[in-house]
Amino acid sequence: MIKTVIIDKTENSKEIISSFLKNIKDVELLGFFDDFSQNNFNIKDVDLIIFDVCSKNLNESIEEIRKLKAQNSKLNFIALSYEINSELTTSILKEGVGDFLLKPVIPNILEASIKKITKDEFVKQNNANTVCVFSNKAGVGKTSIAVNFAYELSNKIQDKVCLLDLSFNSEDILTFLNIEPKFNTDYILNNLENADNELFLSLLSNYENSNLYVFPIQDEICLKTKMNMQTINRILHALKNIFSYIVVDLTSVIDERTVSILNVMDLILLVGLENLASIRNLQKCCELFDNIGYSKEKAKLIINRHIENSEITIKDIENTTSKEVFFKIPNNYLTLIDAINRGHPVGEINPQSNIAKAYKQLANEVYNIDFIGLNETNKINYNHGVFNLLRRMGE
Repeated sequence: MIKTVIIDKTENSKEIISSFLKNIKDVELLGFFDDFSQNNFNIKDVDLIIFDVCSKNLNESIEEIRKLKAQNSKLNFIALSYEINSELTTSILKEGVGDFLLKPVIPNILEASIKKITKDEFVKQNNANTVCVFSNKAGVGKTSIAVNFAYELSNKIQDKVCLLDLSFNSEDILTFLNIEPKFNTDYILNNLENADNELFLSLLSNYENSNLYVFPIQDEICLKTKMNMQTINRILHALKNIFSYIVVDLTSVIDERTVSILNVMDLILLVGLENLASIRNLQKCCELFDNIGYSKEKAKLIINRHIENSEITIKDIENTTSKEVFFKIPNNYLTLIDAINRGHPVGEINPQSNIAKAYKQLANEVYNIDFIGLNETNKINYNHGVFNLLRRMGE
């Protein structure tokens, strides 16, 4: 049972939250109190504290959280507030609070938050590095980057790399590599836990006997009915037992599922172009990442289709986004489209081209990142409530 305490001065609020908790399986309400100092419970017996917070009592709440965590390091917190204040949200999350929900609380969001925090659906494993290629705007070339980067990375490390298609709305990866999936997604999912490593590898699509494997999610029915966060978590856990790196091509649609996936990635390669519309989207995305609490080490900016002497400079982009550009991929449309049409990575079609060399260098740059040290910087956990808050703030 998840032993839970409510701390809220408003009687009506305590009653509403209590009624919600009664309908959540495996939750036991130990009591509710006006403030932290009025508790009469053994803190070591508590799993979760749901508490009200505002700017007025922020410092007091932070001090109490620190005291309680010193007594029970496994204690979880969910903050509730009527305030739409990103400074308040960020301050609370930096104290290790698992979620921040906007009042009035919605029952299913509260339940999802409790399950996420207490059951730790995304416990990270240390035997694989996860890299997500992402853009909040379609049409910037993130799939071509994911495919060619994963291919070059597999060559670099001389070990197995998995390209996980979580774009949800296309089969571009299969087209780019001219691959026909061996099995449909539903069949692979049904065998995730039952297959040993060798059998599981045989279920995936291998690019021409290389170290690059593809986990395709192309079944439309499966996407609509089964591709929830629990399923994605199962996939990641299964892949981490086999692969050295997992490269994720993620949808451009920002919703709770997308941000939950971003949250458990070791590294995010955020892709943009040298045009005003793309830069504006990059700026919004960088602001969202900052509000969530992603470190600069976790999210790195890549400019695709870079043109030397462009009217919009790299410095302009960095000033607008307040983020350093990590890497630039040159604009070489003819070479790239030739590779796509022939169903091969650029490095096989024209290895001496500037774009092929860029993908190879990108693999080198990522390979040289200290992922162990990187993980130490990624402490803030994203959750359902924060995204709901930021969305309503217009972030």
